[in-house]
Amino acid sequence: MKRKVSALFLQSTLRAKILTLFLCLIAIPLSLQGIITYSQFSASTESRTAEYTGQIVGQINRNLERNIREMKRLSLMPLYDPEVLSILKEIQTNTSATSFLSMEKREKMTLYISSLSYSRPEVKGIQIIAGNGMIFSNLDPSIMKSKGDLAEEGWYSRVIREQGAAVIIPQHRPVYYLDASGERYVSVARLLREPYTKVPLGIIKIDMKMDMFDQILSDMPFTKDGSLIIVNEGNELFYEKRESEGSPGYRTLLQETEGINRGDANQMMIQGQRYLFVDHQSRETGLVVISLIPLDILLAESNSLRSFTMLIAAMFLLVAGGLAIYFSYSLSKPLVQLKEKMLQVKRGNFHERVPVESQDEIGKLSEQFNQMVEEINRLVNEVYLSSLREREAELAALQSQINPHFIYNTLESINMMAIRSGNYDVSDMVSSLGKLMRYTVAREDGHVTLTQELASLESYVRIQKIRLGERLQVFMDVEESLSDQRIPKLLLQPLLENAIAHGIEHQEQGGTIWLTAFCQEGVMQISVRDNGKGMSEQSLSHLLTSLHTPMQQHEMTGNAHNGTALRNISQRLTLLFGEEYGLTIESRPDQGTKITMRIPLDFQKGESRHVQSIAGGR
Repeated sequence: MKRKVSALFLQSTLRAKILTLFLCLIAIPLSLQGIITYSQFSASTESRTAEYTGQIVGQINRNLERNIREMKRLSLMPLYDPEVLSILKEIQTNTSATSFLSMEKREKMTLYISSLSYSRPEVKGIQIIAGNGMIFSNLDPSIMKSKGDLAEEGWYSRVIREQGAAVIIPQHRPVYYLDASGERYVSVARLLREPYTKVPLGIIKIDMKMDMFDQILSDMPFTKDGSLIIVNEGNELFYEKRESEGSPGYRTLLQETEGINRGDANQMMIQGQRYLFVDHQSRETGLVVISLIPLDILLAESNSLRSFTMLIAAMFLLVAGGLAIYFSYSLSKPLVQLKEKMLQVKRGNFHERVPVESQDEIGKLSEQFNQMVEEINRLVNEVYLSSLREREAELAALQSQINPHFIYNTLESINMMAIRSGNYDVSDMVSSLGKLMRYTVAREDGHVTLTQELASLESYVRIQKIRLGERLQVFMDVEESLSDQRIPKLLLQPLLENAIAHGIEHQEQGGTIWLTAFCQEGVMQISVRDNGKGMSEQSLSHLLTSLHTPMQQHEMTGNAHNGTALRNISQRLTLLFGEEYGLTIESRPDQGTKITMRIPLDFQKGESRHVQSIAGGR
């Protein structure tokens, strides 16, 4: 991974390297400062909140201890009342006592229990359950069963098992209540035994309303979306308070708190949200008060600080990034320009120059580059002129060796034979070929009039029309004023040949070629346009690039035959008349191609002026 990053950095541009280094020098310290500040503040906030919440749940547990302690004391009171004990003993010794127990004794039990519950709004009801299942209560008989089989109740066996010790019963729904509300209660119960013989006489059970917990918690601050849950050592529910629908409840807590160290502040994930878990267990009652606080709300202030820090850091980064971009562009701009000019020179454009804007190392390098390109341009022009003269000399030597009269006589003989046999197409083709050869091998100075060039072109077109028939249509439109204008010889035939070979010939329906010549602002413009298949943008781009590529470099790239004729014409015109003259090409797929050449009207003067500038450009 380290090697990949290093390689990526080394392969990136100088501008990217400078920008990256600037941003790293600024971004890393700012990011570290923000992270450290946020982490320390968050840890401090969480620690203070855990400590404060621990104090709250501890206070809740102490309040619960006080209330339950009072209920335990209340459950002992029947053992100190001889009349109550006497009635319970009577029922215990005579299981059919319910049938003969006097109304006075029943009322005595009811009044006694009512006195215990007097001024205790947190108590729903106090029940004394005799050994035979008879139930005495302070509640109206219309909402109470007078007798019931409670042995199947889970709490009943626990009370019997404790042998007189108080039992705190978690949330449950007593079966002896006749109301259908389904309300649940928390209770304190104990087995009533004869003080001396320890014989079981019955059970006292005090049912407490859930309002008791609400009363205890009424003055305690709670966090939005938090939860408070009270359970015993066996994780049985006594009470739960959820501040919103999304707050975790008792059942969710049981699933998520496995492995949690009780008595410590912990962070835990519940239903995709992080909570601070704080609990406190009472040594007296064994009850555990659990508080769950969403960390998102707990750390809201920290998040505000983080947002503020990030905003300040972003502003600094924005300013620093702007400065980094400015300096990186300023420092690398001369090198980028130098690189672009070098690419242009690589493509064969030796007229590019780098603007020198400083006298530092980059400025000196730019000056040396400009001098080198000027020297290369001079040498290329000299070599090209030398090559051109050599080719002209070779052509002249070849022309001197050719016996044109023999060829012309032979072609004329073929022509006469074709006429005698009635093969006029062959006659026309041979006649046109003869005219084309006379024009090609004629020993001239290399310059002809536009009329002469067009006459030769008509011979070439006749030969092609005999070959292609009606698939080829050619139209010429030339201004009269240009008829005697002199142009370099054999400029137009390659353009027409290119249009036929690449635009028309491979189309089943053939096509049309338009040749126009007109004068515009002292420049003769000759265009050859076809309605052939055209070229894609990529092909056109490659062709335009090849027009300015030296022949030697083009051969090195393996594209020596790609647009050779067009490249020769373009470079020939540029060499004769200057960079502002040459070929322009327009093309779109399935819409044809248009090639335009620009030639100065003052041909001889323009040529002399440019050749002189080449010769003296040292």
